[in-house]
Amino acid sequence: LHLAKMLAANMIPAVWVPPLEVRELRALLSHRRRLVKMRTMTRNRLNSVIHRYNLTPPRGELFVLKHRAWWLGLQVSLTEQLRIRQDLATLDHLEPQVVEVDEELYRLSTVPPWADPMPYLMQLPGFAIVVAMNVLAAIGDITRFPTAKKLVGYAGLGASVHASGETHRTGGITKSGRKDLRFMLG
Repeated sequence: LHLAKMLAANMIPAVWVPPLEVRELRALLSHRRRLVKMRTMTRNRLNSVIHRYNLTPPRGELFVLKHRAWWLGLQVSLTEQLRIRQDLATLDHLEPQVVEVDEELYRLSTVPPWADPMPYLMQLPGFAIVVAMNVLAAIGDITRFPTAKKLVGYAGLGASVHASGETHRTGGITKSGRKDLRFMLG
């Protein structure tokens, strides 16, 4: 009843609902993060084999096809060999999926509504397609922020302030906004 009265008095602010293309981009980027996380976990498991058995790995990237014979020829227990084979198969399965998602992100970056702001973001140091698309997906329509200060607050990148009486202290960032946007901009 209280909410209904506030709504009738126009005291409840409108909530921005992301349009379909923003929701789809967010879902694609979330899917990519999960794939990359699984790939990292698998590589870490394989690296732990090297550390557990105090092995000297070959030079260069450990998980490329030219080093596959080295991995499969390790003198370790049968169960360890099974886990190595399965982890290598997992990497073989994940890598093309990450590449396919990246290709879709590249494609999306060239079509509306993402094509117009992309050149501006790509000029920033450290910004590539994946980072720029993450920022665009997190922000959505930037015109919904009347000031830069509102966008900083949305991202949770503003300084926290504690003010009481004569005491005034500022602290670290508030971390009360979109985590993915804060991660990309941090």
